[in-house]
Amino acid sequence: MSDGLASFPALRWFQCLGARALGSVMPSRVLAVAGVACAITATPAIAQIPDSLQVTDSLLVADSLALDSLALVQESDSVSADTIFYNLPRVEGRTPVGYATGIWEWDRDRIMASGANTLAELFQEIPGLITLLSGDYGTPLSMSAFGQGGAGYRVIRDGFEVYPVDGGVADLQRIGLAGITQVRLDRSLGQMLIVLRSHQHEDGRPFSVIEAGTGDLSTNMFRGIYADPTALMGSIAVGLERIDSRGVAQDEAGNRTGSWVRYQLHLRDRAGIAFEMRRMGAQTEVPLYTSDARRTDLMVRASMIVTDGVVLEGYTGRSSYDVVSEQEGFEGVGGSRSQHGGSVGLDLGPFWANGSIRVFDGEVPSQSVEASGGFVRTETGGVSGRFWQGSLNGETIANLASRAWVGPFAGVTLFGAYQAGQYGSRDGPIADDALNPPEIPPTGIVPGTVAITDRTTVRAGATFTGWGVTLGGAALYAESDLALPLNTEIDKGAPVEPGVHRNGYEGMLSLPMPLEGLTLDGSYQWWDEEGPYLPKEVYRGSFEFHRVFKASGNLELWGSFGVRGHDPMLSFVPDDGAGGPGALARVPFFQSWYTRVQVRVVTVRLFLGWENFTVRRNNQNYPDRLLPYARTFFGLRWDLWN
Repeated sequence: MSDGLASFPALRWFQCLGARALGSVMPSRVLAVAGVACAITATPAIAQIPDSLQVTDSLLVADSLALDSLALVQESDSVSADTIFYNLPRVEGRTPVGYATGIWEWDRDRIMASGANTLAELFQEIPGLITLLSGDYGTPLSMSAFGQGGAGYRVIRDGFEVYPVDGGVADLQRIGLAGITQVRLDRSLGQMLIVLRSHQHEDGRPFSVIEAGTGDLSTNMFRGIYADPTALMGSIAVGLERIDSRGVAQDEAGNRTGSWVRYQLHLRDRAGIAFEMRRMGAQTEVPLYTSDARRTDLMVRASMIVTDGVVLEGYTGRSSYDVVSEQEGFEGVGGSRSQHGGSVGLDLGPFWANGSIRVFDGEVPSQSVEASGGFVRTETGGVSGRFWQGSLNGETIANLASRAWVGPFAGVTLFGAYQAGQYGSRDGPIADDALNPPEIPPTGIVPGTVAITDRTTVRAGATFTGWGVTLGGAALYAESDLALPLNTEIDKGAPVEPGVHRNGYEGMLSLPMPLEGLTLDGSYQWWDEEGPYLPKEVYRGSFEFHRVFKASGNLELWGSFGVRGHDPMLSFVPDDGAGGPGALARVPFFQSWYTRVQVRVVTVRLFLGWENFTVRRNNQNYPDRLLPYARTFFGLRWDLWN
C-alpha cells in the first residue's frame, strides 16, 4: 500500500468493514474482538512506508509495487519508524534445528510461505510424520510419528501447557495459528514436543496481517492480526481466524473459529506482564463428533531478566472446554482446569539450561517438573537433554531424552538420540466429576483414567552437506509395552494393544537442480513391522523452488510440486455404539499429489494451492472417514505497517 492511500481514514474504515462483514458467519464474541481492532486501526495515523521502500539520497526505486506510477522516492517523503517497542523476556532452548537433531522451526515468514491453516498442515512435510484426520475442517485432528498414539506429543505455548481437554493428546483442530510468530517441533521418537510463541514486536509501528482465501468445497478462510507496540501505556495484539467448508459428503459441513487478545505492560525489555485470552471452537455436522465444542485458555504471565543470561518466568491460567450440543451421549462433557507454573532459563555462553514446574488442580496430572540443558559449539557439535517427571493419579512417572551430534567435519555430521521412560495418556474430558476416577481395567481405559506405557527409542545416523547437496540417514529402534489409542473422539473407547519392537531406517535428500532456486527434496522411512499408526513405508518427494528477484528484494517466488503418502495403516477405531469394544482396523494406502505457488510483491503475497490433484477417492486415516477428493485454494496474504 502506498503512503498516500494508507493515510486516508476512509480506507482504514474500508479495511474494518471487511472484518465486520465477516461477522455474518462469526460468533458475537468474535465480533467484539474485531470491533477492538477496527476502533484502533481507524484512528488517524501517519502511514509508514515499508522497510523495503525506505530509501535515502534520492535513491531510484525501480522495483516498488507501483512500478509504472512511482519512479522516485525521496528522503523527505519517507517517515522514519518509531523505534520504541518492547517484548517480554522469554526462556528459550538452544538445541539447533536440522535433520541431525530432529528439530524443525518456522518463523512468521515461513508459516505464511507454507500456506498452512492448522498445525497439522504445517507439519505434513516432516519426514515420517503422519497427520491423522477424521474428515474435513471441524472434525478431530491429531498426528503421529514412529507409531505414537496417546501421549505422543505435548504442546507448550508461551510457557503454558496446552493440556488435552478431551483425550490423550491435544486436538490440533482447537489450536490456532493466529498471532503465532514461531513454531518449533521436536520430533523425538518417544514423545514429540511442540513449542509455540505468540507475536513478537519487530518495529515501533502498528502492524497488521490479513490472510484471506477461498476454494473448492465452499471453503473460505480468513486469518488476521493487529498489533500495536505502544498502545494503552503498554502493547496490545488481537487476532481472528476462521476456516469453513461444506465437507467431503452431504451433512459434513464444518468450521473452526478462533480469537486472541493480549495486553502487555513493559519495564523496557527487562521485565513485563501479559494478560492473554485464546479461544478456538470447532463445529461439524458429522454425527459421530461433538457438533460444537470450544476451548478457552486464559493466562497471566510475567517475566524478567534477573541478570545477563538469567531469565525468570511465571504464569497462572485456566483452560475451559465447553460443549454446545444436543446430541445424546454428550451430557456432562466439558469442564475446566487451572494451571500454575514457573521457569528459569540460563544462558552461559556455550552452556544453557532451563527448568520449569507446573501444578494442576486435579489428579490427571497434578504436577510436573521438567529440566533441559546442553552444550553447543557450532563448529564441533554439541549435546542436549531433557528430563520430565510428573504425578498422574498419585503415581509418579518419568522420562528422559538425550541427543548428541559431532561435526560438521569435511561436511559430515554424526548424530545419535536416546529417549526412554513412562508416558501417561488420559481418556475422557476434563469434567469436574472425573478428577477421582476408578482404577484402570486391564482391557482398556475408563473415561477419566490414565494408561501408562514404557517406551524406549534410539536413533543414530549421519548427514553430509557439500556442493549444494544434503544427504542424511538414520537407523531407528522403538519399543513399547503398550500401544495406546489417542482417546480423542476419533477412537474413544478403543482398548490398548500390546506393544511391539520395531527396527527401521529413514533417509532424506536435497539436491540442487540446473535451474537456480530449484531443488529436489525427499524423505523415506521403512519399518520391519507395522503397528498402530505405523505403516511399513512413509515417503515424501517434491520439487521446491524459492528465489528472490530484483535488487530491492521486492519480488519473491515460491513453488512446490510433490507427493506424500504411506502404505496401508492400522488405526484404532471406537466402540461399535452397542457397548462392544473397539479394535484395530486397516485403512488403504494413502497418496496425495499437490502443487503450491506463492508470489510476494513488496508486502503482498498471492497464493494458489491444489491438494490431491489426481483426485484419489480413497484417502482415509480411519475406516469410512474419507478425506477431500481434491481441493484448490487461492487468495492473498498482506503485511501492513500503518
